[in-house]
Formats: sequence, structure tokens, C-alpha cells
Amino acid sequence: MGFKVIKDFYNNRLQVKVNGVFGPLPKPEKWVFVVGCYNSGTTLLHNLLASCPEVGSMPNEGHVYTDQLLIPKSVGLYRLWAIEPELFYLDENSQSHIKVNKLKRQWGARYNNPNRPILLEKSPPNTARMRWLQQHFENAHFIGIVRNGYAVAAGIKQKAGCSIEAAARQWAHSNEIMLHDFNFLQHKLLVRYETLTESADEVFQQMLDFIGLKGHGARVTDQVWSIHGRSHPIENMNPRSIATLSRPDCEIIQSVAGDMLNQLGYSC
Repeated sequence: MGFKVIKDFYNNRLQVKVNGVFGPLPKPEKWVFVVGCYNSGTTLLHNLLASCPEVGSMPNEGHVYTDQLLIPKSVGLYRLWAIEPELFYLDENSQSHIKVNKLKRQWGARYNNPNRPILLEKSPPNTARMRWLQQHFENAHFIGIVRNGYAVAAGIKQKAGCSIEAAARQWAHSNEIMLHDFNFLQHKLLVRYETLTESADEVFQQMLDFIGLKGHGARVTDQVWSIHGRSHPIENMNPRSIATLSRPDCEIIQSVAGDMLNQLGYSC
């Protein structure tokens, strides 16, 4: 690790601590949290909503900008937090050492405008913290997304460099937690990736209605969106991802995540 990398790391950590004391304390009309398994379309959902002028957003996932939330990478679970969910799970009864106002100030310092009526946050591990977030963030709204587990497992395997079994467990366990805890949320909307990519304008309007916005008048299907360094119109990437799987891969995914695949109606 080079000197500049080390210097940047400690400068960022110092800035996070400073932001926790001196950052603005946001008080939006609504907090909106995008949740779901990695590679399920959370970034696309985030970018669609962030395009609205009434919505404040951060340039990266919220847990990157705080020292109050555990980051999976820091404990060797890059893109695999649901393999050890007990490290991340919080509900309204959890006793934690998280300083809520410090967390909000750290985020407030990174929003493009912390004074907008709606503040948007997207961190996949927050799928395990929805009930806690509802307890501590005023008027919290949650938009969850599910996607074909075969396509998701292929993406996680490729990005995390893990086994297909671990990737399938991540998908199954994170969706299990999300769907279970959705029952305890006051304001929630569940979106399918496949429906989003096939009927993007209609689903986008559904999300805007859910959070009480009229939108910006432009058709999202007529635009190019930047997702993980690639810019392209909204399209269903499932066939491309599933094509990278071997038959043994599909069999392992079915063995590990069969119950959730059946519950959500997905096949290879």
C-alpha cells in the first residue's frame, strides 16, 4: 500500500470524525432508504431518485461516510454481509453504541444539499437495519428491490471474487431478512428489477408517488444512466449475467437458495 493511499485513508477518517461534530444536522421531511442485495439494482434505483431536484443524495453509499456503521469490507465480508448477519442486524429493540446525531451529521456533510425536503441513502447492509432506521430517522420510507437470484449470484461472484455458494447465500439471506422486516415498516415499497427494467417509466412514477413527488417530466427510458462506471439506457442485464453461469453453478445456487428462488418465482 503506497504512502498516498495511506495518507488519503487517514485524511478521510479524520474528515469523518470532524463531520460528526461540525457537519450540518439534516431535518428533512422524509428520509428515503434504498435497500436490497448487492447487484440487485439498488444503484439504478438510487440514481433515478437522485435525479429529482427535491432529493438530496450522496456521491457514494452512506456507510462509507460514517464511523458509526460497520462496513462489510472491514471485517472481510466484501459484498457478503448476510453471511454473518448478526454483525449487522439491528431492530427497534437493539442496544447499540451508534450515536444517531453524529451519524446524521456525518451524512449531512456529504449530501449535495442537506436542506432538500427528501434525503436519499443507499447502503445494501442497511437492509439489516431497516427497523432501527425507522426508529431513529423521522418519517423513514424504504424502497426495496429484488432480482433474479441466479443473475445476482453471478454478479456477486464476479465482483467479490467469492464462491458461487457464498454469493447465493448472500442473495438468499439478505432477501430473507428484508422481506421479513418489511412486515414491521410503516412506509415501504417493493420493486422487482425485472419490472423496473421492462417498464421503467411506470415504476419510476410509482416510486415518486410513494415518496410524494411529481418528478421532473422527463422519460427515464429516454436517458442514459451511469451504473458502476458503465453508461447505458435502462435494460435487463439478467440474460447476460446468467449466461456466465455453468450448469454446476446453477445447481449450487438452486441447492443453496432454492426456497427463496421459489418464493420469488425465479429460475435459471
